[in-house]
Order: sequence, then structure tokens, then C-alpha cells
Amino acid sequence: MRIRRALAALALTASAVFVGEAQASDDGFVDLFNGKDLSGWTTAGEEGSWGVRGGELVTLKPGKGWWLRTDRMYRDFELTLDFWMPEGGNSGVGLRGSSGGDPAFTGFEVQILDTAGQDPDVHNCGAVYEAIAPSEMAVYPAGRWNTYRIRLVGDVLDVWLNGRHIHDRQRLDDRGYFRQEANKLPLNTRATTGYIALQDHGHPFRFRNIRIKDLSPDPEPQGMKPLITGMGSDGQPEGWFAEDNTEWTIEDGGTLVGRNGPGHLFTDATFRDFEMRALVKVNERGNSGMYFRVKPNPDPNNPWPIGYEAQIDQHDPKNFTGCIYNAAWPTYIKGPITRDNAWFDYRIRVEGDHIRTWINGVPMVNTFLDTYDAGHLAVQGHHDTNVIMYKDIRVLPLN
Repeated sequence: MRIRRALAALALTASAVFVGEAQASDDGFVDLFNGKDLSGWTTAGEEGSWGVRGGELVTLKPGKGWWLRTDRMYRDFELTLDFWMPEGGNSGVGLRGSSGGDPAFTGFEVQILDTAGQDPDVHNCGAVYEAIAPSEMAVYPAGRWNTYRIRLVGDVLDVWLNGRHIHDRQRLDDRGYFRQEANKLPLNTRATTGYIALQDHGHPFRFRNIRIKDLSPDPEPQGMKPLITGMGSDGQPEGWFAEDNTEWTIEDGGTLVGRNGPGHLFTDATFRDFEMRALVKVNERGNSGMYFRVKPNPDPNNPWPIGYEAQIDQHDPKNFTGCIYNAAWPTYIKGPITRDNAWFDYRIRVEGDHIRTWINGVPMVNTFLDTYDAGHLAVQGHHDTNVIMYKDIRVLPLN
């Protein structure tokens, strides 16, 4: 009972932290850009290619900056920003993108382009790039300031450009492609949470008044650290060690890919209390798991680790994605809410005996288990023909 009371107090404290951030101003918005430096932002391009001049965020070396993204992920939010565009200018606002790859396609991009006076299409200003055309062309001619207001909740998108409602409750559905219409990349298969980013497409852009109201049911805490940072000299992801048969690689700008199995990839470090988040996708009939408080099985004939497994399986009617395998299940959700060949996000929080999971922000397991108290984190390759993909595995130790 004392443990549960302590955990309840801790949960209230954490909630207060999130509320405090949201109440930074009377309207619930906080500044993403402080007007002084790039605190809270990370560049995917050349260092020094983005900077601050006169209180504005600017491209200092146009063509060298690629994308500038936030340090934290956002699922649901309302975002406002002003942009100044030169003649012929091209940029964009990336939403729900991952840290690697192109945010325009790992998540999606609301286009910024000098197309005043042109007919709307899926490439012009205001478009969800290569997916949804805006209802009208609302951008001003080059050389003037424009204002975006973007609201994204679940799979529903609203966008206003210069006060004009150019996307009215658009669904992130099966529209979308990659570069050519034949290369289908439906919006509803892309990341369900991610970073907010600004694009450097080779033109001198200026941004200001970048503010956000986090509407997520599970706001990301400060201080989460990436666990996938590159390949080590041993041929395995740095900071991890592998057991058994799965082949592990890092591909496409940071995606951890496991092929075939069975086999597991373990962190070198061990954890007791923590929060872990990751983007996950499996192929058709794929199966995996995110293990915690785990250790390799000492039996050379048994590939299955000893510890807790947060299950990944869209077809098991009992142990489906979000369950703790053969140990705990959601109270109200009776089957999988994820599907094969589509990204979803996993959240696991462990405090003492209190274990909780979320899928795409939806609460799944909320239970108390006392079998294991510390161990490695691990990911699983389950069987031959199995392909499992992870992006942005991040952890926040709580002890």
C-alpha cells in the first residue's frame, strides 16, 4: 500500500510538471523558439547552417541545413508560426517526423512554396506534400510575412494559412505517395508521433513566433535519451549486444531493422525504473516484443529471455500489441488496435512494481507485477521471414 501511495504521488507530480509547461501563457501556448538561440532544436544538416538574427530563426547557409527539428516529440498539438519567403522560395513544416530520414515522408510536410496566384495542388503552398491539396491558395506573394496555424489531433488535421481555413478536418487516410504516384505511401501508415521540423531547401527563409500548445494525451517528458546511435565496431548497434539468430542492421537514417529469428538485441546498460518510447512497425504476420528487466536465457537451447515482454503482435487474440506477454492485459481493450505494415508508437513506464503501457497514446496495461526488479532492455526478432523495424527508441531513467 505504501508503494502504491508513493507512486500515486509521483504521478501527480509528473502531471503537475506537464500542466506547468502548458500554462506558460494564458492561452496554453509555449514558445518553441525563444528568439535568442537554438535551444530546444537539433539540426540534421551542417552545423551553423541555422541561426538567429534580429530575434528571427533564419537559414544562415541555405542548402546546408536540411531539416531543423525540435528536441521533443509531439503527437497532438496546435502550432503557430510566421514565415517570410523570398522569390522562388521553398520550405516546409514537418510534422510527426522521425529523427532520421526525411520528415516529409516519415511523418508528413505542410508545404511552404512561392505559388501565390496558382491553382492548389499537392505540391503547392499549403499542401500536405504529395498527399492532400489545400482548398485554396492563401499564401501571400514573396517578400511578405505569412502565418500558419496547424492543429493535429489523432488522425484529424486542420490548417489555416493567413486566416484562411485551407484544410478542414482532413483525415490522415490512405492518400499519399513518395515522389511518384505509383509509389504509394499512405498517411495512415506513417509515424503517429514525432518531431516538428523546418526545412532548408536552399533559400533564405525567416521564421518567428513559433509557438505550440501540446494537446497530447501522453506528453513526452523532458530528458529522454536515444538508445540507437549507430553501429559499433563489433557489427552490432552501439551500446547493444545480440543473442541467437536475428540479423540486426541500422538503415534509412537510423531505423533499427531485425530480420528473421528467433533472436534478441539487449542493451549493455540495465534499468530498474524508466520510461521508454519507440516507433515500431512489423511486416505481414510479423511478431516482436520490447523486453524490460530482462536477461538472456542461460540455456543455450532456449532463445527466449527471462523478464517481462511488452508484446508486439497484431494477430494473437490473447497477447496482442500492448499486453505484457502472459502476465497482464488491458481492462477494456479486447484486441489489437495496430496493424501490420504501419508505424505505431509504444510507451512503457515502469516504477517499482507498477507497469503501464500505451499504444498511440491509448492506455493499455496498468498493473502491478513483482517477478523481476531490474535488468536489460531488449527487442525481439521472432521467426524466419519476420521483419521488425524500430525508430527513435528513447529512454528516461526514473531512479
